[in-house]
Amino acid sequence: MTIGQLARTAGVHPRTLRYYERIGLLRPSGRSAAGYRLYTQSEAERLGFIRRAQQLGLKLAEIAEVIAVREGGAAPCRHVRDLAEAKIEDIDRRIAELETLRGEMARLAELARDVEPECTRSSAICLAFEPSSTP
Repeated sequence: MTIGQLARTAGVHPRTLRYYERIGLLRPSGRSAAGYRLYTQSEAERLGFIRRAQQLGLKLAEIAEVIAVREGGAAPCRHVRDLAEAKIEDIDRRIAELETLRGEMARLAELARDVEPECTRSSAICLAFEPSSTP
């Protein structure tokens, strides 16, 4: 299949496929007589793997590592497990940060409710942001 056909099938722009080729994630099987890149079903499956891995939050460099392990003849499952565990730790950390941020925003919203009548009586942009504001 041509680059255009593969791009349409995968729902990506042909430029994306050219970029993946440039960084070594995809390799066309050859070129047509007219010079178009040609891809086999194997490359289409690889592209599917790349897209699924991206949806799960893997970076292209991490995806390239998994592919390199596989191309090196080893089973990449241990490497994938290590990546997944690291991603889970990162997600947990980000969730904790978001929960903290949510708490701070809830406090800010409460402070803003409490200072609303006085909000325009100060040179501050919003009294709720001032350190001396209390609920």
